[in-house]
Amino acid sequence: MCVTAGCDDLAIAGLSHCEDHEARRLAKLAARRDAAGKSAHAIAFAALYRLAAWKSGRLRHLRRNPLCVDCAELGAVVEAKEVDHIIPHRGDRKLFLSRSNWQSLCKSCHSRKTAGEVFHGKGG
Repeated sequence: MCVTAGCDDLAIAGLSHCEDHEARRLAKLAARRDAAGKSAHAIAFAALYRLAAWKSGRLRHLRRNPLCVDCAELGAVVEAKEVDHIIPHRGDRKLFLSRSNWQSLCKSCHSRKTAGEVFHGKGG
């Protein structure tokens, strides 16, 4: 059954909502993401990630530190694909480019850490 209050339609296999409510949920999510990407905050942050110093430094860091540090703490050997800011930079260019504030993470670990910072106020 669909989890939306008052709906007695069957949920899509493997999901929590019926077709109608799943479509509404996805549309609402897409609208939120679109609005977030157009904010002054998002635009300022995007400019930092376009800096040549970041692009070249990031690649150099991953070549020198190719494994995810979080996975390594658990004894797993996983290739890092992303450079994380240990202390969230919050738009501070100096902290953003500070290589002592960088660590290599796999996509999964980086997404988990970022979600904790963004949605739960953890870190920095």
